[in-house]
Amino acid sequence: MRHEDLIAITEKEVSRLGVSVASKGFYYLVFAITLSVQIGMRKACLNKEIYDRIAELNEVSTESVEKCIRNCVTRSWERSREPYIEICGNDGKKPTNAEVISFISSRILLERSHGF
Repeated sequence: MRHEDLIAITEKEVSRLGVSVASKGFYYLVFAITLSVQIGMRKACLNKEIYDRIAELNEVSTESVEKCIRNCVTRSWERSREPYIEICGNDGKKPTNAEVISFISSRILLERSHGF
């Protein structure tokens, strides 16, 4: 899969959650997911690897990256929880950044392996 195709698919997946394209967190989330797909990161590696890379490239702190992603997920969750049911079920708890990134990354990898 070409990098441009991966970004387009990831942007579509993040938009389906209702995350606003106007937020910085949208692009950080897209970048985190594409990195996760490309290098196969797991939840435990987010802060150490993916957030650090995003922070370095954008000349911000790792904490800023995490906070921007959390804020955009929280805002979209508060607008509509329906798109998140696949990720966290109906338990009423907002998914973590890691759960969102892991879920979308896994879905993209699964679709890619099946040629969708």
